[in-house]
Amino acid sequence: MSETEKGSSNFRAEGALFIVAFMVAVIILLTDKNLQTDFGIHARYFIHWYGMLVIAIVALIAGAILLTTKKRSLGLAGTIGSAFIALFLVSDLATYSQVGFTSVSQFATYLFGVTKYPGSLSYIPGIYDLLVILFVLTAVTGAISLRRNKKEEQTI
Repeated sequence: MSETEKGSSNFRAEGALFIVAFMVAVIILLTDKNLQTDFGIHARYFIHWYGMLVIAIVALIAGAILLTTKKRSLGLAGTIGSAFIALFLVSDLATYSQVGFTSVSQFATYLFGVTKYPGSLSYIPGIYDLLVILFVLTAVTGAISLRRNKKEEQTI
């Protein structure tokens, strides 16, 4: 049995979550003035903005592929990729000094707080949390789909 036949449509949910993550990343790119300007230091598009742009593009491509394919190997790649992106987003805390914070906890409060950080430019508090949660949920959904596919293979 070919790899395409083995995989069912189990990865569609994972693909849909990637598309939702893409939309959230685009909202962040368009609305977070701190991300765009490094808290007003740069005129336009700070390096972290480009990192978020890459994440958005990867999410869009991964979502489109997973919505249109049935290959188990691509589902596995999506699962690993979404887990990696979630870890990457959390590890962004290590760059606290690059964006002018004096401690990791200050940057964590800005990124993961549900209220606006004092003295920051306009952004939507809590949306970064949503993005991280979406990538974690995408990884979990992919893992469940992989497990389901494995069980289907064993029963055939």
